[in-house]
Formats: sequence, structure tokens, C-alpha cells
Amino acid sequence: MSGPFGRSRGRAGWRSTQLRSFLRRSRESGRPDLPLLSVNLPVGVVRRFEGDGRAAPAEDLSGYQVVRPGDLVMNQLGKPHGALGISQYLGIISPAYFVATVGPTAEPAFVHHLLRTRLYISEYERRGKFMPPSQFDISWDQFRSIEVMLPPRGEQRAIASFLDRETARIDALVAGKRRMIIALDARLVSFRKHQLLGGMDPVAGRGPARPVWPTANLGTIVALQRGHDLPTEVRRAGSVPVVSSGGVSGHHDVAACEPPGVVTGRYGTIGEVFYVDVPYWPLNTTLYVQDFRDNEPRWVFHLLRALPLDFDAEKSAVTGINRNVIGHLRVSVPPAEQQREIAASVDRLADATSALVKRLTRQIDLLVEHRQALITAAVTGELEIPGVAA
Repeated sequence: MSGPFGRSRGRAGWRSTQLRSFLRRSRESGRPDLPLLSVNLPVGVVRRFEGDGRAAPAEDLSGYQVVRPGDLVMNQLGKPHGALGISQYLGIISPAYFVATVGPTAEPAFVHHLLRTRLYISEYERRGKFMPPSQFDISWDQFRSIEVMLPPRGEQRAIASFLDRETARIDALVAGKRRMIIALDARLVSFRKHQLLGGMDPVAGRGPARPVWPTANLGTIVALQRGHDLPTEVRRAGSVPVVSSGGVSGHHDVAACEPPGVVTGRYGTIGEVFYVDVPYWPLNTTLYVQDFRDNEPRWVFHLLRALPLDFDAEKSAVTGINRNVIGHLRVSVPPAEQQREIAASVDRLADATSALVKRLTRQIDLLVEHRQALITAAVTGELEIPGVAA
């Protein structure tokens, strides 16, 4: 018998069975003293911590299910499917999850890798109910009737150990590349601040700014203007980008401003700064600069990116920035020629950083794809595993 995904029969000695043959649902509760757990897509079962962005747990935890090391935990809601895994922890989890013990014919670590492959996630999606109010949920009966090819317990351990080693190696490579991306971004931020602010504190208006350059309030060197209303229902198809606080949010057939322009979020998304070199329409959620008052536009763009525009944002009733407040930020103003040189140097580093980040991101994507393919091949018997007989 093949699996629901049409894969091969596995190796000699592998047997076809259903999850019900080795999974038994557990509903133990009454241990509110245990730590809270959760399940996510990247890892599986994790410990919860305060401020993790998830909905607050119930005040009464006595009905939460007990999870023991080696238990399988699955989010039955399927938004998206694939949030499941074997727990390494003793803890409790919401009754909205399935908790199951793993019987003696199956190795928990092998089950963890097997059921998190894209093959099985596709099967959860297929079996999930696609009509509200179920919201793609999968029932316990549907889940436990899924077919699997199960090798002997010793082979399961060998496969799981191999995958633990190999995935740990791949994960370390991915983590290292992500750290490189963070370091590259931090280097660019530091370089931009050094070039544009010269060590000056814009809020306090003091610091080691270059003495040969005059200082001034931001509002005196550029005209900060509020964006313009443009309701969605009155927009007409065109090529003019409509720029919101988060970037281009649509198009229109009429421009409110001519290029070049620098746009930043006034409320909503704060801190992003965009350079626009085509006719555009800045929305009323933004502040924009069209009048640069003889300053180099690219220098102004990098200056705004270097400034702490959101330093006073939390004082507003609605989180946002006030152009009159940020207009008092103190900056050093080099001559036009130095502005062009500074902008060009930051642009060069930004371009180089972007190219490196794209290359690293592509490498990460390939490693993640390789990780998933390796797991799938191993748990379906398609890969020769050291120590596992053919």
C-alpha cells in the first residue's frame, strides 16, 4: 500500500500502517503548575514566554492538557497546517491542541521528522474541512487514519539520529548566514549615521558634529509636507505610484507631486523612508519632501533614514510622528558638494549590502529546501542512511 501522497513502499521490512496504530490521544489535565507550551511551524513544540505575541492564556489553567517529553502535539486548527511536533518538555497546552502518546512500535524522533514533511502537511490540508466555521480544521479521526510506511524501530532510531545531526548542521549554517545579514544591515546603519550625523545627537542638539559644517533644525533645511487624501474608491487605473507609510500601496492616473521626492510614514508604519524618482501621490498617512531648498535629494533621503524620526511617537494619542516635532531635530548641514559625496558613498555601500543580502537570502532558501528534501527522502526510504541496511 502506498501513502496518501503516492510515494514508494519504502525499504524491505517497512510496513504500511495508520497513525492510529501507534498514537493514543491523551487528555490529562489538572496541572496548572506546569510551564506553558506552544507549537510553531519552524520548530514544533516550544516553551511559551511572556510577550511572545500570542493570545494570553486562560486565567484558569486547570483544563489545559499535560504534555510529557515524547508526546506528539498538533494544532488542529490548521492556519496554516504543519504546526506539530514531538515535545522535549513537560508542560501544559491549550485544549485546542491534540496531544498524543507514541506507542512502542514508533520512535518519537522519527515521527517528529516524518509528520513535519511537506508530504504530510499536504495531506493535512487535503483532509481539513474547507467550509466555515471549521476554518480548515482537521479532526482527530481524520488525522489518525493517515497512512504511513513505518520501518523497524532500530531503523527509525538510526534515521532520526542521522536527521538530527544533518538538520542541526544545516540549521547552524542558516543561522550563521542570518547573523551575517544582521551584521551587514547593522554596518550600513552605522555607516549612514556616521556619514550623515557625524556623531551628533539630533534630539539633544549637541555632540561631536563636524565643526566646519553649520547646524540647523530639520524643518529649516527641507519643507516637510503632509500627504494628500486619495480614497481607494476614487483611484483610477494608471502608472502613478500611490505611496503610503509602508511603501507603494497602489496606482493612480494623476500625480500630486513631481520627482524627486522623499516620503516617510506619518502614522501607521513609522520609520520607513522612500526615495521616489517618478511622478507620485503621497497619501495622507505620510510626510513628504518635494522642496529640498537647494539640498541634495539623495542626501536628504539618507539623512531622514539616519534620524530617529519616531523618538516622540509614543506621546501621540495615535502612534505617529508630528512634522513640527521632528522639524526641531538638529542636524549638521554640509555644502552641496559634500552632500553629493556623502550620498554617493552611502549609496555604494547600500548597493553592495543589498547584493550580499540577496545572495545570502538565496543561499538560505536553498539550504531550507535541501533540509526539507533530505528529511523527506530519509523518512520515505529513498535515501541511503549510514547504519541502515538496504
